[in-house]
Amino acid sequence: MAMQQALVSVVLATYNGERFLPQQLDSILQQTYSNLEIVVVDDGSKDGTITLIQDYMSRYPNVRLIQNEKNLGVTKTFERGIQESRGAYIAFSDQDDLWLPEKLQVLTEAIGDYDAVYANSLLVDEHGQSLGRSFTTIMNMATYTHGGSFLLSNSVPGHAILAKADFLKSILPIPATVLYDLWIGFCAGGNNGIAFVDKVLVHYRQHDSNTVGTRLSSNKRKKKSAQQEFEEKKKELQLLAQAPVKDPFTKKLVNEMLQHFHQRWSFARSAFFFRNFDALLFSKQKPRFRKKLYCLKMFFKPNY
Repeated sequence: MAMQQALVSVVLATYNGERFLPQQLDSILQQTYSNLEIVVVDDGSKDGTITLIQDYMSRYPNVRLIQNEKNLGVTKTFERGIQESRGAYIAFSDQDDLWLPEKLQVLTEAIGDYDAVYANSLLVDEHGQSLGRSFTTIMNMATYTHGGSFLLSNSVPGHAILAKADFLKSILPIPATVLYDLWIGFCAGGNNGIAFVDKVLVHYRQHDSNTVGTRLSSNKRKKKSAQQEFEEKKKELQLLAQAPVKDPFTKKLVNEMLQHFHQRWSFARSAFFFRNFDALLFSKQKPRFRKKLYCLKMFFKPNY
């Protein structure tokens, strides 16, 4: 007699997503892993997104809709999805990507004793055509057993994550100013780890109106002053220092980084980066000499 599959909750955040949402929903509903629910959390759509979701709900009883009373932003929208989920595992979905049919099957089999697991993704254009790059051609990806690689930048994209529900609910609330996937990756790395499956399981769509996953696009970001960037990064480090992690190395790294985060010249800051070179800079896909140059520059400013 076959073992009952654990329920997987797919949390899908939407905001004015009617253009690509049907393709994403269809790709989730066509998963080879059948015991799943789709928890759609809408953050105040003004287009036909709600009508579209209601149509899917009329045809698929495992699709649910949660509507935010006011606009909460990406992080808090995904947090609400976590709170509303009923599954033993939770996966995260943008509104405009495409999942390969075996995604959930592969990730549930790979998670083991880790808190979370993630996979590679192929970049595609608005028509779903390959751009010839995957995430591993842009950044280094690996299994993380500490949170160090998340202190400079986000090393794990949320759309590729599957995590244990008990773990996710134990790290709530997620600070509104921290990206939800950065928080999950840091906390997983600093507890029981986050595993990496080197297989493309998502087609990650790049287009002009992409509101969730623009970190790899060439779109120009709104410029911030150096002081504003400094203050925001300092606040992020302060929040990560308070995160519920048990790994001593992760705690040591974030607290030391915060200690060195000031605007004075500092040999100690540069030495800290050299000492923790591999942990902090692993995900950056740069030659080793460029990474060492980065550490030298830390003498002059905390350009994290």
